[in-house]
Amino acid sequence: MSEVNLSALTSEALSKSTVLWLRAGGRDRATWFATGDDDLADHVLLASGGPEVDLGPLPDEVELILRSKGDGGRLLTLRAEARSIDPGNPLWESAAHSLLGERLNAPQDLLEQWRTATTLWSLAPYGAPLQAPGMPGPDSTARVDAPITTGEGGTRPRRPWHLGGRSRSRRSAGA
Repeated sequence: MSEVNLSALTSEALSKSTVLWLRAGGRDRATWFATGDDDLADHVLLASGGPEVDLGPLPDEVELILRSKGDGGRLLTLRAEARSIDPGNPLWESAAHSLLGERLNAPQDLLEQWRTATTLWSLAPYGAPLQAPGMPGPDSTARVDAPITTGEGGTRPRRPWHLGGRSRSRRSAGA
């Protein structure tokens, strides 16, 4: 996959969603994000702590898992360099305003809350993707035809209604 196509695919994937999966320290966490402008172009921006979900300290390298807008499946897995942006950094205002534009239901004093209690992170993707369309991912050993089962928190799908009920043999098979 050429660098131009990868860059276009990354930009497209980032523009189609407001949520990504962040893999850091062996944990996968869903988080909202924004993309940067000007000096932070091609960077993914995150807010952690304070009024936002605390992602904790991030290692120097993380993985970004971008999903497809169509089916919600994994589209790209990229490595990214993580750097915190302190309120004294000239890039902080730009990063905060980019994040504020993506933040749902932001209170009036959110920027001040972020300045005092939140860490802003800049994630700069680099290198070849770990997984991309047409390229199997690291956990590609899973069977594609394996049945999907609900977990502990899942709900059992509703069975369709049949006029006159289902026959006894079909009732026990579908239960």
